[in-house]
Amino acid sequence: MKTILITGGTDGMGKALAITQLKNGHRVIIVGRSKDKGSQFINEAKQLNASNRAVFLEADLSLISENKRIIEFMKQEMKSLDTLILTAADQSYRPNKRETKEGFEFTFALYYLSRHVLSYGLKSLMEKSNGPIIINISAPGLKGEVKWDDIQMSQNFDSTKAQRHGSRLNDLLAVSFDNKNEAKHIKYILFNPWAVRTTGADASAKNKIQQRINAFIYKLIGKTPEEAILPVIDLLDAPPKETLSAYVQKKGVDLSMPTFDKNKAARLLNETNKLIQK
Repeated sequence: MKTILITGGTDGMGKALAITQLKNGHRVIIVGRSKDKGSQFINEAKQLNASNRAVFLEADLSLISENKRIIEFMKQEMKSLDTLILTAADQSYRPNKRETKEGFEFTFALYYLSRHVLSYGLKSLMEKSNGPIIINISAPGLKGEVKWDDIQMSQNFDSTKAQRHGSRLNDLLAVSFDNKNEAKHIKYILFNPWAVRTTGADASAKNKIQQRINAFIYKLIGKTPEEAILPVIDLLDAPPKETLSAYVQKKGVDLSMPTFDKNKAARLLNETNKLIQK
């Protein structure tokens, strides 16, 4: 039995992965903001006779303090961690910048900072596992430049651009983590599911007309969360040999792309640590 931690595990792909892994006999801890959705997960676990293997942790992962609380819980309650699946995100369109209580732009904090803090904070616990894997569900394989003079995308805010920028930061997070993965024991996988039919996908549109267009497009080409997780399940069952890899669905991504530059990854790590320590 493996121990699996899933952020954003109350919705979409995170929820589908959580239920699937419970059915496969593993211990699953999910993290989410909604008590109601967390209770639904626990009830579904009971129906599967898996309530003793299901845990819901309520947390706002846009806050560094909450991420650290989850890390401390895991270290106190679990002897090791086999799999960390990072899916927490908020795709909702926002016309204006939203700042967390800790002073960070919300999308930057939830989509990037949380994944940074959890990846590094749980590293020692994962090193105690026989075959640890981190899966960061974002959007590797796409072009884009990091805005070093506005890394949080706070100026001239656009929530869609902020989300895309967050994926570029996650690309560099994976590279820097692999560089710090001295024992080369943990495998870090970036995964782009492409189009997935979720409520978040509809909410990302600026207006009702665009929402309808998105709904039509996703109905044509989008996958259900249950379909979208199938390549992730394959990666968990048969992980790649490399300690760092990236995929768009089942297709591997060329890590020689500029978005995976090691020097930029080191720079981002340095700047992120400065932000966290302020």
